Amino acid sequence: MERWLAIDWEGLWQRLWTGPWQGTATVGGALLAIACWAGMAERRRAKRQNLDRVGCMPWTMIYVLCFFLGCVLVGGALHTALSG
Repeated sequence: MERWLAIDWEGLWQRLWTGPWQGTATVGGALLAIACWAGMAERRRAKRQNLDRVGCMPWTMIYVLCFFLGCVLVGGALHTALSG
C-alpha cells in the first residue's frame, strides 16, 4: 500500500497526456478503431445471405495491417511516455 501512496500520480498523469508521443498514440488509436471496423465488416460479409454478392474490399488485409501498425504505434508511444 505504501508503494501506491508514494507514486506521484499528478506527475504521471502529466507525462501520460502531454508529450511529443501524443500524436503517435492518436494515430495508433485511430488505426485500431479502423481495424475493429474492418473486422466487423469481414464478419458481416462472411455471414451474408446472398452468396453471389461477393464484394470487392479486402477486409481481412485491412484488418491485419491496421491492427499491426496500430499496436506498434501505441506500444511505442506507451514506451516513450513511461520511460521518460
